Amino acid sequence: MSNLIPLLDQIVNDGRAAGVGHFTLEDSSLGGRTLTLNGRNALNFGSCSYLGLETNEALVEGTIDAVRRYGTQFSSSRAYASVTLYGELEERLSAMFGRPTLVTASTTLGHLATLPVLVGDNDAVILDHQVHASIQMTVQQLKARGIPATIVRHNDLDHLEKTIRQLKPKHEKIWYFADGVYSMYGDSAPLAEIEQLLDRHEQLHFYVDDAHGMSWTGTHGVGHVRSRMTHHPRMVQAVSLNKAFAAGGGAIIFPDQASAQLVRNCGSTLIFSGPVQPPMLGAAIASARLHMSDGIVEHQEKLALRVAHMNKRLNEAGLPQYAENDTPLFFVAAGLPHLDYELVRRMLDDGFYMNAAVFPAVPMKRGGLRFTVTNHLELSDIDAMVDTMARHYVEALDDAGVTFDDVARTFKIPRFEVRGRKAAQVAEPAATLWCERATSVDAFDPRDWDGHARGHGNFTHAALRRIEDVFGGSTPTADRWPFHYLTVRDEVGNVVLRTFYTAARIKDDMFEPAEVSQQVEAQRAADPNHLTSIAVMLGSMATKGDHLYLDRKHPAWRDAITMLVEEMEAASARYGATQIMIRDFVGERDVALENAMLSLGLAVAHLPDNHSIESLDWEDHEAYVQSLGRRYRSDLRREILKNAEAFEVRTGKMTDAELEHAFALYQSVHARAFELNVYELPFELFRAMHDDDAYDVLRLHVKGEDEAVAVMFSHFEGDDYNAMFVGLDEDAIERLGAYKQILYRTVMRAKELGASRLDLAFTAKLAKRKVGASPQPARAFVRVDDHFNAAVIDALPRGARAA
Repeated sequence: MSNLIPLLDQIVNDGRAAGVGHFTLEDSSLGGRTLTLNGRNALNFGSCSYLGLETNEALVEGTIDAVRRYGTQFSSSRAYASVTLYGELEERLSAMFGRPTLVTASTTLGHLATLPVLVGDNDAVILDHQVHASIQMTVQQLKARGIPATIVRHNDLDHLEKTIRQLKPKHEKIWYFADGVYSMYGDSAPLAEIEQLLDRHEQLHFYVDDAHGMSWTGTHGVGHVRSRMTHHPRMVQAVSLNKAFAAGGGAIIFPDQASAQLVRNCGSTLIFSGPVQPPMLGAAIASARLHMSDGIVEHQEKLALRVAHMNKRLNEAGLPQYAENDTPLFFVAAGLPHLDYELVRRMLDDGFYMNAAVFPAVPMKRGGLRFTVTNHLELSDIDAMVDTMARHYVEALDDAGVTFDDVARTFKIPRFEVRGRKAAQVAEPAATLWCERATSVDAFDPRDWDGHARGHGNFTHAALRRIEDVFGGSTPTADRWPFHYLTVRDEVGNVVLRTFYTAARIKDDMFEPAEVSQQVEAQRAADPNHLTSIAVMLGSMATKGDHLYLDRKHPAWRDAITMLVEEMEAASARYGATQIMIRDFVGERDVALENAMLSLGLAVAHLPDNHSIESLDWEDHEAYVQSLGRRYRSDLRREILKNAEAFEVRTGKMTDAELEHAFALYQSVHARAFELNVYELPFELFRAMHDDDAYDVLRLHVKGEDEAVAVMFSHFEGDDYNAMFVGLDEDAIERLGAYKQILYRTVMRAKELGASRLDLAFTAKLAKRKVGASPQPARAFVRVDDHFNAAVIDALPRGARAA
């Protein structure tokens, strides 16, 4: 989560700036139907109090009575004492659900009390990809104990059962965690099928969070889950006493008294957290009485009428729901956060309050309008809201250059048309920029291309010609890449942007810790494409450097970036890619560029530090040594220079046998290089580099031995010497410090050839600092349209437990 904090902060700040978040109400009293925000009155389509019971007279009186009898709080851990009202509430809830029930201070604290107690060290857990964040947070505690956590695709029962079968031989119990009603899109778990799985697999246990399903359906308001399945003997259910129940706290419903008592005795948040306080206990008891009476049916039927009417009106308007259902939580698909915020702002300006569902609660491009129906609203309120939404939806998409078909493709929903006026298909803007496209570097005059590329990395015209020969293909794989070249010019022909991008299969754990990639690689033995995906990326997996030429002084540079992203999006759709990556940016943050990228849905991704020596202007070797810090001077002498006489340095062309041996040394390093986990590059690339005069191949031989023990392939044109690929003999690393030695010799070689700057690339920070390199932050801009693989990787254990 920590790496998401800057991005999340930016997205929330953007929402605040758009006037659609972090509101403080201006009402002196509330009735449930309207709110006052920014001086305007708005109908409330953002409340989760679905039955509207927060103003129910019985609940209000229950609250007042509890305060008068027990005060505003009872300040004691439940491990010591509980206020009288607790016992009555738990008895009433146990009667409602027909199972032992514990009240917790919130649903989230209920998860934290229950799951670490009931899930044993020999168990395994499976999470639905969209299970609520509060459960995902609790699973981190289980992972810390070494309990394996596996993610399955949302509501994919075949994937779930396959995973159950894989886990059964190794684990005592297998827990499946899901929501009854999912809080963003409002869709439901396939409960009937899950019940069948429970019957088929005796090791399977089901933990379900029905916070959004409580009260508005089921006998006595037992909720969405219990209205569609019995309380299975291996099921534990969590509910909210907020939302439709209209009080405070949460509750956990157990299959038996022994489980309930175990959690009561051992649940950490029942021991160390504060309790639900008397006012809310009083409200909850009054709500439980109402739920156990026939009176709850009238409230449920009233809401069901409103839900059905909302579905009818949305369908009539043609507004695209992600999943139509009978829950009071709705989601209309839109897209990127700026579009979602614009829709919410427009609706609020016209008197309708609702929520934007944006990243990270949903994937970056799959946000939209999240709104609810409560019994406070009239049918006429729904009519007015839908009519207004339809108008704004069309206009906002037009203004953003988004078509209905764009939305349908992004969300993988049927094509739709919002009634009243078809959204205009967006033509090329009447702007002054235009694109030139090519699929090979051969389309460019070498001098023209190199005027922007030379000195920025190993992608000069000649270098790319060779790389295309090795990797070019029409279908993206790990070693065949479609190449695309883009030039954006202004009206007089000046180049505003120039770059190239490729589509390729990449490993989704590329930048994960080594311990994680080792686990993933073990799984890839059975499935080579496990946790891999197609990416459309700036540059290629065989190039490094500043791939993006962008004239930042040009007034239309942001428009040029937009055109680049649109081109990459089109390629992504063509190749079935699930992510776009614009890389590599080294050095200090570029806030203006970050904001431009974020508006297009690309978030900053922090890469491993890049290491470079920015100046090689020392006069002689002693001056070089003195340029290092005192500590590193000592390390250089003790760890590197003391072994220098053991090696012979060779450059120049190699025989076929020598080249094959150099490639074998590269393979040896690649097999251990989990810190940057990428596919092995083919021998043909190393042959191409060897034959290209712009590459320098440095070899170290132990004196008296024929075969090299270290090799460095580097690109050198202009003033920059770029170390690209290293190969090492493992024994020589241990005996003679061959890796540090090849780094040192690379510095000497760059100086010898007259380079003014040396780039030593990623990873191995300490070793590179010892030869004078300084780390610089590196980043890319990334948009992932399918977060499933990332969730699976995040669920893998870290630290000592990973072994």
